[in-house]
Amino acid sequence: MTYEKDIFDITERGLELASLEAGDRVLDIGCGAGDDVAYFSEKKGLKAEGIDISLAAISEAREKHPDIAVKFGDGEFLDDYSSFTFDGVFMQDVLRLINLPDEALHEAYCVLKKGGRLVIVDEYHKDPDPKKMKAVAIEAQRQSNIPHKEGDCETDPVRFVDFRFDGAFYEGPLKRQLEETGYVIKIFEDVTDAVEAGPQEGDRREDGKTGRFLLVAEKPKA
Repeated sequence: MTYEKDIFDITERGLELASLEAGDRVLDIGCGAGDDVAYFSEKKGLKAEGIDISLAAISEAREKHPDIAVKFGDGEFLDDYSSFTFDGVFMQDVLRLINLPDEALHEAYCVLKKGGRLVIVDEYHKDPDPKKMKAVAIEAQRQSNIPHKEGDCETDPVRFVDFRFDGAFYEGPLKRQLEETGYVIKIFEDVTDAVEAGPQEGDRREDGKTGRFLLVAEKPKA
């Protein structure tokens, strides 16, 4: 299979910063059509697999890349995997779409080996308004105090959190959430100008207020 380097520039950077090498086991959450899983497996020699909540995406991935390991799965519930399973977990343009992002970060932490790395690529507010950030934090706290009602489990709720607002993340609160989960932040890079093939809907907003970031966090070895 032929790979275009431009498509995988950020992925390559994530692999480099996460110190992931051939033979390491990697999970791609929100794998979509499986291009990254195929690249990890066939080009980089990683033991890669992917999950996606879209059955249509999984079907496309299997048709496009018949030799890769992909299956239906939800980043909020990684019950199919034991703790300390993966050397790396990738979340590329998916965390902003997950209903319970704090749960997804915790689940990734659980399935990572000690010393394993989480790689996130997503959108963030480049120069956020402190007043708006404070208002978001207050609202997140207010909603967290609302008692659960009968029937809540039958719906698909989107959790209002202080580190994500309007489809993008706040750098400081996101880092704090990761640290509270147990991660050690290794690097946060702005990759707004990195070359990618076909930005997804909502990516790289033209107003300049929202950019893209690459974050690497580690599960402590001790």
